[in-house]
Amino acid sequence: MTEKIATPPQQRKKGKALKLTGLILAGLVALVILASVSIVVIYPAILRSIHRIDTPNGIDSMEVVEIGGIQQALYFRGQDVENPVILILHGGPGMPDMALLHNYQFELERYFTVVRWDQRNAGRTFFLNDPDEVLETITFERVVSDAYEVTQYIRERLNKEQIIVLGHSWGSVLGTALVQQYPQYFSAFISVGQAVNLRLNNQLGFEAVLEAARAKGNNRSIAAVEALGPPPQGDFSEDWGSYIMELQTLMARYGYGTDMFQMAWLAITSPYYTLREKMYYITVDVFRYQRPLHEFLFAEDFDIRNFGTTFQIPVFHIVGELDRITSYQLARDFFDEISAPHEAFFSIPNAGHMPMHESTTAYIRILLEEIRPLILAG
Repeated sequence: MTEKIATPPQQRKKGKALKLTGLILAGLVALVILASVSIVVIYPAILRSIHRIDTPNGIDSMEVVEIGGIQQALYFRGQDVENPVILILHGGPGMPDMALLHNYQFELERYFTVVRWDQRNAGRTFFLNDPDEVLETITFERVVSDAYEVTQYIRERLNKEQIIVLGHSWGSVLGTALVQQYPQYFSAFISVGQAVNLRLNNQLGFEAVLEAARAKGNNRSIAAVEALGPPPQGDFSEDWGSYIMELQTLMARYGYGTDMFQMAWLAITSPYYTLREKMYYITVDVFRYQRPLHEFLFAEDFDIRNFGTTFQIPVFHIVGELDRITSYQLARDFFDEISAPHEAFFSIPNAGHMPMHESTTAYIRILLEEIRPLILAG
């Protein structure tokens, strides 16, 4: 007869504890998976459903178009194609915001057809081509030519004589060059976070962060800024790239820069990028794949005034008063020098480099209540 050996109470308790721990861990893993699926799949689907374009004369069209010899991504959204058209030129170079539009664009779509364009080697366009081959084609002149081709495609696609161009940060440089070369195709230029002189800009940004850290008596931040030191000298290099990222991280602590956690959340929850395309913001080295444009911007002789200060179309500037990524003061000084058929400068208090995300209500109000009537009035 086989004799049963009793399990000691201590061992039974230990076994139960291990099972309970395993169940808790399994539950936590399940919650993490559920949260991840909700963030990546369910929430974006809800956003897309809520903000679908269902008006008779509306447009919601993600398109791939051959521009400048490569495939490039455009996204058209608006509730009435008869409305004026805004082409948005994103920042960077290489920092598209098509994925972020759900944070503020929907109100604009009632009054404008908004066109997003992921530029050469940026965002969705990055994955449509061989990025190393595209890198060999990138010059400032090539990207201006791309913008011209995009403009012509939009004009033909929507049957418009003229469109509005809105450029943010790097897009303000591209937009300035575009409307100066081809003013006949545009009814207005809206600059957001106008870039003026990138070398001087970084020097002023460094000084602003150091002053802010000292004013708050934050010894750790003071040490971090002092360790970083003033901007590098000489031609653009990897040192410039790493310096810019570190400086902008410090800027964000004092509201001068971009809240990267907010931008990351908006990208992750975007209904307009696939998961692979969202990874662009994490995995792609924009300083590598946009290097020719960074070299252009950080050349010693670069200044936005090189494109002229006399414009043939109305010009409107929107600038966050706390912006030090593209200096508020440099933008204000440049605006005071320009002449145009109509010009207006709009400051947004308590906003930095991304006023459309940081002070959305004020930003939308300026576009719809201040700028739109002036454009419609001709």
